Amino acid sequence: MPRSVTTGHFILHSNVLPKVTAGRYELVSEQTGTPFTVAPEPTTVTVAAPRYVMPTDQILSTFPPANAEGSFSDRLPQIVLKRRTLPWERNPEEKVEVSNIPWLALVVVAEGEAELSPTKPVEECVTPGTVLLDPDDKDVKNGLYLGVTETVLKKIFPCQEDLELLVHVREVDVNDTELANGDDDGWLAVVLANRLPVYDIATGRPVRYMACLVNIEGQLAALPKPEEEPPNHFTFELAQDWTVLAALDPKIGPDPRVMGGINAGNLILPSPGALRAARTSAASAAQVPGFTASASPTLGAALDGSASMRQVPAVASWKSVTERVATAALDLDAKRLVRDTMASGFRYPIELFAEEKVYRFPVLAHWSFTTTDGDNFETLMKKIDVGLLGTLSEPKEDAPPAPPGPEVVQTGHIRLDHRTRRGDSVRAWYRGPLVPFPTERDPVDQTRPVLAHSADQIRRVVPDGREDLSLAAAFEIGRLLGLSQLSVVSALLRFRAEQFGAGRLREILSKVTPFELPEIVDQRVDLGRFVALQILGTLAQNPSAMIGPRRPIADPGRELKVSENLNVVIAEGLGLELAAVEKMRDQVGILAAITQAQVPVANPKGQVQLNKGSIANLRGALTTELNKVVDVAKPPIVIGTRRTARRGKRVGADEQVTGDALDELIARAATLNLEDEE
Repeated sequence: MPRSVTTGHFILHSNVLPKVTAGRYELVSEQTGTPFTVAPEPTTVTVAAPRYVMPTDQILSTFPPANAEGSFSDRLPQIVLKRRTLPWERNPEEKVEVSNIPWLALVVVAEGEAELSPTKPVEECVTPGTVLLDPDDKDVKNGLYLGVTETVLKKIFPCQEDLELLVHVREVDVNDTELANGDDDGWLAVVLANRLPVYDIATGRPVRYMACLVNIEGQLAALPKPEEEPPNHFTFELAQDWTVLAALDPKIGPDPRVMGGINAGNLILPSPGALRAARTSAASAAQVPGFTASASPTLGAALDGSASMRQVPAVASWKSVTERVATAALDLDAKRLVRDTMASGFRYPIELFAEEKVYRFPVLAHWSFTTTDGDNFETLMKKIDVGLLGTLSEPKEDAPPAPPGPEVVQTGHIRLDHRTRRGDSVRAWYRGPLVPFPTERDPVDQTRPVLAHSADQIRRVVPDGREDLSLAAAFEIGRLLGLSQLSVVSALLRFRAEQFGAGRLREILSKVTPFELPEIVDQRVDLGRFVALQILGTLAQNPSAMIGPRRPIADPGRELKVSENLNVVIAEGLGLELAAVEKMRDQVGILAAITQAQVPVANPKGQVQLNKGSIANLRGALTTELNKVVDVAKPPIVIGTRRTARRGKRVGADEQVTGDALDELIARAATLNLEDEE
């Protein structure tokens, strides 16, 4: 039986493996058992998955947030993906079989350690010589890659044994997460980094990092091996410092980069011989023409990735990058500009100067952030100057006398000025959430409400006659903090539109309906449908009391009062001769007698005889009524020259007006009547 996630809990899974990996497959259908041969039918099926770019609709969240500044040194960066099987939809060992090793890794690099390439064809986004399984499987044509030297790779990349531990699947309650309704089923894949973005405590300067979600297909062998004695502490240290290239004039040509030993405007590039000399001894490096230790004391070591770098990075202000990203977000082409601005500081041309091998890893997603300080909860708590609320520091010997301090008590309360709603100035007690000793909860009081709906409900009067406003202030502070979150406000609006409205409607209906309504607790009740069904049932049980007595099929109407013989009345009404009908009734029966009886007919020929006077009267009456209708419907007459809409022909007074269908009908009736009279 599957487990269900309850509110306030989540379930962690090591992985959720797909049935097949991404790629192209061929299904062959064969039919046997027939007297004739049936050729097999091949069908190509493509299982798609990202390879070079992660679709934005698959990224639920990232930590630290993009372009954020803060203390992030006590938590590993992570990226949350919506599809639970994404990290295992490819095999990093370049095999078709499904593997427990994920093909995705989250790598965190500090500014100056690696190179984020500009947009390149995807064929150039992997290390030269790396052969991928099905190279034609490309989700995009162009992508980015992270270029790192072998030294950086061995220092900051995760080893193969750690890849399975850095990726897991989290099953959460969709309605119980910070990103409510951000996922459709509550199953999320989480990729963690293996490096803490620590603060540079030695120099007291912020450190800017970039997190890259990279594809490690075909390059598992290049990952570092596990350390026998891993360090038990974390300190900031650049794996390599390529920030010296930030001073390179971008206008110089390729010759100084290749030959070296040339003054490139604002940087003296050493020759390859100078680099080798820098590795052997500082004395031999000083003998290279144009290259002195005073001009660039660590240049040779900085360009040689095999050296251990401990000098302070020569970088610009970290905060300026965040401000530039915020400015770029206002541009119309913000999507591209923001990513380019966030990548500034990671675009050093390392491959042009590194003597060791440079590896390339496709980057599916990347974002940058800055660790501004190294304080975590522990260090902040140790820096707190412990004392009661209102405690003043010890004055210096030569300081003037200090005014009397505030009134405090051992419970942590302080007396503050308080102005009531009526404008009275009084003194009240207040304390914060931190107290100098453990406190006990108030005993259950049946006279007090269990849940407070306003701050006034939790105002207390202490034995000295003054009010304790601590809980009331906490209520208001919590309410304001909650309303500052958009998710809380939207949830309240939904509650007011749905549950609150339904509860109010239930209270109104409960006073007018004779049956009991369901309780609206943790469920959605369609009160309209429920009431309709209940009313229909009540109507069926007692229809006469609910909708009145049933009416007869035929309404008898009003009573006809006949004072004389009924036969005489009917005969006169139908124009029959009653004596003739009664006489014939005795011979052939009443029905045949009525049928054969003679009745007066206005026109034996079936036509209405009209003379010229009647026709003239009818025409005049019809014209009068028709003019009344036309006067209402026709538009106002504009006196002047009238032109047709298309040809512009002028209409004169002598122009003949064509009659309509009604005029033709009247004329035809008049003609027929004249012929009949003749």
